Amino acid sequence: METERRASSGKRASGAPPKVVAVLAGLLERAAKRGDAVDGDGSGSAAFRGPTEKKPEIGVRRYAERIYRYAGCSPACFVVAYAYLDRLAAPSLEAESAAVAVDSYSVHRLLITSVMVAAKFMDDIHYNNAYFARVGGVELREMNGLELEFLFALRFRLNVTPDDFASYCAALEGEMLTTTTPPPLSPPAVMASVSVSPEEEEEQDASAVAGGGIITAFAAAARVSVAVAEITQ
Repeated sequence: METERRASSGKRASGAPPKVVAVLAGLLERAAKRGDAVDGDGSGSAAFRGPTEKKPEIGVRRYAERIYRYAGCSPACFVVAYAYLDRLAAPSLEAESAAVAVDSYSVHRLLITSVMVAAKFMDDIHYNNAYFARVGGVELREMNGLELEFLFALRFRLNVTPDDFASYCAALEGEMLTTTTPPPLSPPAVMASVSVSPEEEEEQDASAVAGGGIITAFAAAARVSVAVAEITQ
């Protein structure tokens, strides 16, 4: 099991990440820009701004690729992470605003936390919080706190049904088709001073839901299957 994980990590270090990584990063980059325009001073999402309240220097796409290369999670985790972030962006019944606002101060920590939570929910084998903290460039204590904040903001609504998963894949595929994605970047730098090299990693444990009368259920299912396969490759 550990040998298979190391072999997979070696392939990831040299290969391009799946399309979902770049598409999700692009969505988050635009969401952060919109959040900056609203807040302006980084006052939103205090729990995810970090102790220094400084914008991370690493870009969102480089950060997302770093997570994929070193965190060892499946591409499906990025789809589920997108579902979680979408749930946080929707106003709750108790409040008129989103549970967590995305801006340049919070987007990196929201990304690493959402992927970590998704990996724990989706993958049979995953790394622990200490390893994700090293990948994300945050301290373990902060990573633990971010996980709790994230879970309570979600109200522990972690389940993503197969239909919801397919719908989010279709949405990501549609986003991919309407935007021009640049070529993969070189292996990214870490958000903070803490870093994980491939050598260190070797030593670590661990929608389109088709509607309309003329489209048959079989055709709808086939279209969804294509979307899932396309975005996760």
